[in-house]
Amino acid sequence: MKEEIVKIVYFDGICGMCDWFVNLLVKIDYNKNLKFSSLQGESGQVLLSNLKMDLNEFNTVLFKINDQVYTKSTAVFKIIESVGGFYKIFLIFNLLPTKFNDWLYSKIAKYRYKYFGKLDKCDISKFNVPGQFID
Repeated sequence: MKEEIVKIVYFDGICGMCDWFVNLLVKIDYNKNLKFSSLQGESGQVLLSNLKMDLNEFNTVLFKINDQVYTKSTAVFKIIESVGGFYKIFLIFNLLPTKFNDWLYSKIAKYRYKYFGKLDKCDISKFNVPGQFID
């Protein structure tokens, strides 16, 4: 029997840039392999707590594949690997040192609200497959 692989993208539910990224993922995840949860939701808060991360800081996307959790640029590259297709071309940036990619990620995350806006609440209308959005 083949073990099911569970892939969950945890994101800042009120970040305009994160919302755009999640919208894109929902559209390009043709096999519907990804599930989504906001970091502000119950399962996001449990994961942050388990990782001993600040429960009020949502400055990184988290990508969980079964029991393995990836953060920052590594999470983004793992997500791109998971959806595949044309978007795999962006994995060329994974050849750069992780330290540099994470530094760049952190700079973008620091100003994400300023340049991409802040939503009043997490927009779950984009999730049209049952079980695709966790909380």
